[in-house]
Amino acid sequence: MRLGVIDLGSNTIRLVVYQWNGQSLEVLENVKHHTRNIKFVRHALMSKEGLDYIVSSVKELMVIARAYDVDHLHIFATASLRNIKNSDDAVSYIENEIEHVIDLLNGDEESLFGFEGMRRTVSLPLEGLSVDIGGASTEITYFKNNKAVFMGSLPMGSLNLFIQHVHNVMPTESEQFLIRLDVQNHLESLVWLNQLKVNSVIGIGGSARAIMRLHQAKYDINTSIYDIHLSKQRVSELANFNMDQRDMETRLILKAIPDRMTTVIPGAIIIDEIMNLIHADDYAVSLYGVREGYLFNRILKDIEMAKQ
Repeated sequence: MRLGVIDLGSNTIRLVVYQWNGQSLEVLENVKHHTRNIKFVRHALMSKEGLDYIVSSVKELMVIARAYDVDHLHIFATASLRNIKNSDDAVSYIENEIEHVIDLLNGDEESLFGFEGMRRTVSLPLEGLSVDIGGASTEITYFKNNKAVFMGSLPMGSLNLFIQHVHNVMPTESEQFLIRLDVQNHLESLVWLNQLKVNSVIGIGGSARAIMRLHQAKYDINTSIYDIHLSKQRVSELANFNMDQRDMETRLILKAIPDRMTTVIPGAIIIDEIMNLIHADDYAVSLYGVREGYLFNRILKDIEMAKQ
């Protein structure tokens, strides 16, 4: 069975086509559009220009999905459309233009799907924290004994932190300080998180992987990013962009993760502050995330229920 999933995020819109044989999942195609939808949001409202830009990208990805003759195509959206005042109108407009339903996930659903995707590819410790950094939100899940216990979604992401605080390309020391204050203020709102002391943090999503790819490039490591574990000290080093070595560090980022140039430092600061808060000293990343969790826990479950 071929399944297509379009993930309508704040930084990118991505289509992944999977082959599912009833036991294992194979990726047949993975296409990403860097749309940065959040740049079309003013005063918490998505502009008509932004909606048309999304429609254009989604229609193109739908054509690719049809070329693969998918049996089922699902489209879901997260904070990009969830955290705007005209959310209902925006979703309705896009659905009418593309002639396809959009599944708008709430924060808890996004957190849970991220965790469910992660636990299928990561050997989980007894307890830990999964952190899914998006462009406009961050989903945090505390798990214990392979089950999600607490979940929270915060309206901060690697892209909106960059847009709000950085005036050039790379953040100055004062801008990094302001990003940290912003992250700390958001983290304070999760009461359960402030009471935790957990050693392991597992990152989900492109920003989380970018941190690991930057570490790879900095130390010329050939090991897969999914087999690397970073200490709190290493994460802090990556999160602090040194303006005294600006040219060298910028070239390193451009070489390793050019598509994440503006978001890798804000993303790393989010991870760094979370690890500070819960006294964690182990950071790893997951191959699977919210898309795969959505596929297993919604699409495949719905298909099985329809057969009954």
